[in-house]
Amino acid sequence: MAIRIFHISDIHIGMKFQRYPDTLRANLIESRFGAIKKAVAEADRLGCDVLAITGDIFESIKVAKRDVIRVTEILRAFSGDYVWILPGNHDYYDQQLQLWQTFNDNMPDNCVLMYENRVYNFEVQDIKVDVYASPCESKHSKVNNISWVKNINPDKNRMNILLAHGSIKEISPDLNNEYFPMTLGELNALGMDLCLIGHTHVPFPLSQETTTDRIYNAGTPEPDGLNYRFDGNGWYIELDQSKNIYAKKIRLGTYKFYDINVKVNDQLSENELLKPFENEDLEKLIVRIHLDGYLDQEHYENRYEVLNVLDEKFAYVEIDEMALKPKFTVETIDKSFTKGSVPYALLMKLIEESDGETAHLAYELMMEVMDND
Repeated sequence: MAIRIFHISDIHIGMKFQRYPDTLRANLIESRFGAIKKAVAEADRLGCDVLAITGDIFESIKVAKRDVIRVTEILRAFSGDYVWILPGNHDYYDQQLQLWQTFNDNMPDNCVLMYENRVYNFEVQDIKVDVYASPCESKHSKVNNISWVKNINPDKNRMNILLAHGSIKEISPDLNNEYFPMTLGELNALGMDLCLIGHTHVPFPLSQETTTDRIYNAGTPEPDGLNYRFDGNGWYIELDQSKNIYAKKIRLGTYKFYDINVKVNDQLSENELLKPFENEDLEKLIVRIHLDGYLDQEHYENRYEVLNVLDEKFAYVEIDEMALKPKFTVETIDKSFTKGSVPYALLMKLIEESDGETAHLAYELMMEVMDND
């Protein structure tokens, strides 16, 4: 006998994605609803008893009422025993907020909104479960919400599960310690059989597809920006009567984001630029490519013949070519300086005795000085 839990967090319904074109922006907004639908479908497929969402379902406390109702309708499709909902720092709990009033009025019968720092009691698969809920009541806090748990001795005859939201020092930076900061050591010291955490968008444990750890951070089920290098995931977790754990990552995301550097030399080809994305669905990728290196003059002048093709391949692509330069050659010197002049002689000497990069740098400095005169 085992409790089967599907764990997600940080969906951020209500994100605007203003930097992207209208069609893609609409698709990215819709994909976040799609991530919840996939989580519900996967949880049902895997026979889960509980769908646990550890904060930040919503991007803010001012999310549109229609979006809140739509989320409750999606959650209603879950056929398991319980949906555990914990308010996070973006959608922190205040009983006066329209957000949570709307959610309360429309949530499914099997949904439990855990808005208090207390132990919630359940029975799942004839197993008695105590859930130690640590919701957020503000967007920022320099202290976490799990200290109250330290004052309670968990009943070892019951399953003890922590739900909390906040940064975890060992997983992601919280430079100003303002997002309910906690540590892995602090979580382990609570004596919980299982800890389900939200807030940090990096999934944890990171390296395994399957694991037996007791602390899980869901990450986000749908990637949300160019600095996010992971798939959108959830955790499928089994906790048996002997308190053994089996967990597996389940991919949920539709879109993926890439922010990569590509070093070029002499030539620029479509195949070279697409190589980092082998086995990916290009139409679901949002990509920024930083080009670095030197192209021969012909390829430099014709680079957009290749770069413009990428617009048709990806959902969205940005090209940063600030570090891309035409290859520096003797012909460049001949076109720019009089033969026999001091700059000409210096550059010719440098190009003969270096790899060309030093000569190129000297050339750019000379041209900058001439432009400023």
